[in-house]
Amino acid sequence: METFRTEEEQVEAIKRWWQENGKSTVFGIGLALAMVFGWKGWQGHVKDQAAQASAVFDNLMVADAAVQRDGTSRSTAEHLANTLKDQYGNLSYGQFAALYKAKYAVQDGELDAAVAELEWVLKQGPEPVLKAQAQVRLAQVRYALNDYPAALALLDDVAGTGYGAQAAELRGDILFAQGDKSAALTAYKQAKVIAQEQEVPSNNALLDLKISDLSVAVSTEKGTN
Repeated sequence: METFRTEEEQVEAIKRWWQENGKSTVFGIGLALAMVFGWKGWQGHVKDQAAQASAVFDNLMVADAAVQRDGTSRSTAEHLANTLKDQYGNLSYGQFAALYKAKYAVQDGELDAAVAELEWVLKQGPEPVLKAQAQVRLAQVRYALNDYPAALALLDDVAGTGYGAQAAELRGDILFAQGDKSAALTAYKQAKVIAQEQEVPSNNALLDLKISDLSVAVSTEKGTN
């Protein structure tokens, strides 16, 4: 009899617990399931977006190749770049599209428009490689606008990326424009070293010429002092 009462009490305890906590338990399970299925649905949406953006980007590259080859398909390329940026700006595809828009703006001599596109890319929090590319390109435009301090600041954290050599050479160009030949030579030599350390070393005849000419100029200046 004692055993029966104990089991009865256990059943009653379970009933009371269910009355007190059952709804919240069901809600919690439902919420968890909703989050799981919602996350899977979101992942599917992201994959669909990426696939669509990739297709548009492939067409943009084809159109841009035609632009660079013979100047044709410019309007098509611009339309595709605008579509990617407007519809997929949260993805790297849309951010790369803004780089194309900046390139076309530079080709048209619209440097302020190029600045706006490149600054937009940086505000999106892009992937490290894309960020470095945008920084170097923006630094090039700032350099063309004679905004040397802003250009140099953009190059500060590019070292260590695949654009390190390009950034160092650009730093040398800016320092030379500011009249600091010795610092410019150091930057050029650094660019040479970085280029040689790359997995696929690159030959840059213009950089070699800059180093040669500046080496003579700096030596001459030191000899006259």
